[in-house]
Amino acid sequence: MGVMFDRFRSTLSLVSRIPVVGRFSFDASWIDFYLPVTGLFPAFLGALLFWGLDSSVLLVIIVLVVQYLGFNLFHLDGLVDTADAFLGNFSAEKRAAILKDSRIGVYGLFAGIAALSLKAALLHALLPWIPQFPAAVLAYPLSGRFGGALLPALVKPLRAEGLGALVRNTRPWRAIAGTLFSLLLWTALIWALCTGAAGFKPCFSWSKAPPPLLILQVLPLTGFLSALFFARVYGKQLGGYTGDALGAAIEIGEILHLAAAFIILSIIAPF
Repeated sequence: MGVMFDRFRSTLSLVSRIPVVGRFSFDASWIDFYLPVTGLFPAFLGALLFWGLDSSVLLVIIVLVVQYLGFNLFHLDGLVDTADAFLGNFSAEKRAAILKDSRIGVYGLFAGIAALSLKAALLHALLPWIPQFPAAVLAYPLSGRFGGALLPALVKPLRAEGLGALVRNTRPWRAIAGTLFSLLLWTALIWALCTGAAGFKPCFSWSKAPPPLLILQVLPLTGFLSALFFARVYGKQLGGYTGDALGAAIEIGEILHLAAAFIILSIIAPF
């Protein structure tokens, strides 16, 4: 049990700004399993904010600000660096140098603004469905982190050091198991809030559409698509992935989750 907590806290310390209290032995050997589990924190914060505040554009902005300040800024940086390196017509050596450069270029600035705007627009468009399907809609941090956890299993690391090399022993089954475990915990948590917390506005509705569990089985596939895309981009253009690839896969995986949720819910539960 102690080893499990060490691995979980090690992963949490790497991918969030949450202070990890207590002493633990750093062990990132199972980051592929625990990375999706860390998505429970931003997902739960989003659910609480949708519970306590009225649905509006301002609420969407508040949710994203909280999630990014606590968890996603590191991943957004990976997407920005990826855009700077791969949207321009550069050699592999130049791309690798750009990924190590802390400065933000015009491609990265555009990609960051576009990603945040698209995520905000999708969340705002999904507001009518959140009270019926909170578990499905608000699980996007889990789907994104599934993409980040899976990517290292699809392509080799570029360097022998850094975050990319730290997760070089990723196993697909661990990333999948961690995601399924996270989704079970997430569904149980939302169910508990819906049945036990008075006044919890986001709550399951079983009358107008199939159970949210059916949608949850589909949406995590967006993380796989994101991992597959960035594994191919980094593998073909650079010869291996870096830590920035993980962040990019997480950010795009979250956006794909929200886009898929909007399409699916528009079909099965139109307003």
